[in-house]
Amino acid sequence: MIKNVLLIFGGISGEHDVSCISAAFIEKTLRQCGFDVFPVYIDKNGNWHKQDSVSSLPEITTADFCSLVKKETSYLEFTGGKIAVDFIFPMIHGTTGEDGKLQGLMEFLDIPYAGAGVLSSALAMDKYYSKSFFQHAGIPQVSFIKFDKSDWLKDPGQAIDRIGREFQFPVFIKPSNMGSSVGVSRVKDPAGLKPALDLAFDYDDQVLCEQGIAVREIEVSILGNYPDYKVSVPGEIIPSHEFYSYEAKYLDKNGAQLAIPAAITPQQSGDIQRLAVEAFKAVKGDGFARIDFFIDKATDDIYLNEINTLPGFTPVSMFPMMWENSGVSPVELIKTIVNLGLAKYQRTKALKINHP
Repeated sequence: MIKNVLLIFGGISGEHDVSCISAAFIEKTLRQCGFDVFPVYIDKNGNWHKQDSVSSLPEITTADFCSLVKKETSYLEFTGGKIAVDFIFPMIHGTTGEDGKLQGLMEFLDIPYAGAGVLSSALAMDKYYSKSFFQHAGIPQVSFIKFDKSDWLKDPGQAIDRIGREFQFPVFIKPSNMGSSVGVSRVKDPAGLKPALDLAFDYDDQVLCEQGIAVREIEVSILGNYPDYKVSVPGEIIPSHEFYSYEAKYLDKNGAQLAIPAAITPQQSGDIQRLAVEAFKAVKGDGFARIDFFIDKATDDIYLNEINTLPGFTPVSMFPMMWENSGVSPVELIKTIVNLGLAKYQRTKALKINHP
């Protein structure tokens, strides 16, 4: 029986502010589901603070330091008391929250939680390794190569020359471990490569170059524990910027139009939903995710872009909107996510490895 839900948000990643916006939606909906919600804000220095509400300004309400501890059972300890934790809903986008680190802590403390586990979180967050898995599974993707920071620092010209030989402009340069298009550049000519690579290496030690093509950006939402999933109707992102950048997503209120359902053929819709299931299976996904695709405008070929295992829940986030358009209300959606997290926990606890 789940009563007390810890909602963890903020974090030290480049997506801190987006996390706070998403957490406000999650808090409201968890309360509508009947749970007692205890928000925990992680500031940009990594300190944990118990809050009365997500809507409270973090800068004002960071005095009550707290920590997760395990003494027979797991508790949130804070000034003046402690709360037994039945379930955790992590809502930290990006590094330390979406890449398996927080998931590992929750499993170490033996607390059920929402979303993907350690392996699938880490794989989906790392674009290079997830693309390698998708390649092995035969899922179509645009051409890509990886560069290491140590090689870049020794000889920047080698990477620039290789891109010039193997790709046509434009290309996309992006950190391997980052979300919300942070550190991503669309490069139109060789002169733009060095600043784009320098920027991407500020965020990660590995950087991808991907072939740029004229595409439509199609997304679906997925729910379920491995290997059984349900997929929403597809939606389309129509950016007014050159691509769906961080600015287009979160800073420019006119940065993109959202079309749900996407104006694609039934065949395209079915193919994308099928590939979404294959992709989530490839990383042994659990819980929920948003899965992004491209449709080549010239050929209609479909390519997988990436999996986001902790998608946004902001007012302009596609994940909840695609489910609502598929007939799943926000309350039903959050209840389902919690139930999936509990079922994953119970499945794992039943394994013999957990019974010394």
